Amino acid sequence: MDKSALSKSILFGSLLQIVMVLIGKFIPSVGSDGNFYPIVGTAVAAMAGARYSKWAAGGSMAAALGGGAVAGGACSLLGSALAGLMGQAPGAIAQVIGIATGTGAVAGLAGGLVGRLLPKPKPV
Repeated sequence: MDKSALSKSILFGSLLQIVMVLIGKFIPSVGSDGNFYPIVGTAVAAMAGARYSKWAAGGSMAAALGGGAVAGGACSLLGSALAGLMGQAPGAIAQVIGIATGTGAVAGLAGGLVGRLLPKPKPV
């Protein structure tokens, strides 16, 4: 697993998760929609997984999938924990964090697959 690509993709996903939580907190009409956090958080995790597989170019498919899963799960863990601390996660916070982290890992794995299968853009 490429540690540099993993660090960058976790940072990328974590920053987007923080932005998501802040938008949900300070724009009540968005944050009160029950689908906002699951949909956006899962999409962010998938993007983090895709970024990992692109930044770790040349690795195996298994490394792209594993790194994508770790990146997606890690940034989802941060996002869901932050949402819980800010009072944005309803119910049992530990349960929300667990579900979000697992879902983020699966989305990151899928993102790693997509990032690996998509061709690199050609320079203009």
